[in-house]
Amino acid sequence: MEITFKNENIKSKKTAVYADGELVGALYPKEINTYGLEDGADTSEETVAEIMHEILIPRAKRYVMNLLVKADKTETELNRKLKSAGYGELVSQKAIEYVRSFHYIDELRTAESFIRTKIDFSSEKEIRYKLEEKGISSETIDLAYEQIFEDEDTENTELKAAENFLKKKLGSHLSLEEELPYEEKQKLFASAFRKGFRQDSIKKAYNNLMRTD
Repeated sequence: MEITFKNENIKSKKTAVYADGELVGALYPKEINTYGLEDGADTSEETVAEIMHEILIPRAKRYVMNLLVKADKTETELNRKLKSAGYGELVSQKAIEYVRSFHYIDELRTAESFIRTKIDFSSEKEIRYKLEEKGISSETIDLAYEQIFEDEDTENTELKAAENFLKKKLGSHLSLEEELPYEEKQKLFASAFRKGFRQDSIKKAYNNLMRTD
């Protein structure tokens, strides 16, 4: 197998090592010397396999475990992190299979946790978009919402979130007894609409906040 080196954007002193054009992983200079790897030279498949199983896969497992200790991550997010850290596809796959076997990746739990942290100020549309960016399926997101709310009125939940969002935007205007000027009101509504809140929720939330006794 032909070995090639590339100095890629890896945040360390490691060098990206390729075997027949496929990324194996990033190695420290000492590791490269230990295995006698040279840029442009050939090495055996056995040597490449040993590097992966003795160095890179255990290191990748520790890396993803440390990530999961800090916060829940989806499989998509872990793959992105592993790639940016310089791990090859096969090594990344083995590391993810390892944490998955212990049920450390739980995308339903991740979705529920994310929804709970965002629901007070974010629309369901925005929350769903961000969860999909994390690689969570719409079916899993639906199930997470079902488990969180069960028989609760989701429209009422969105109304509360819209109120909180507008309250933050309005600031000192909340003490006013008069309506906002038309242009300011339209800007406020547009801001809430861009965050994914429905127009009827925005109007109701605004009226609730500006209502005087």
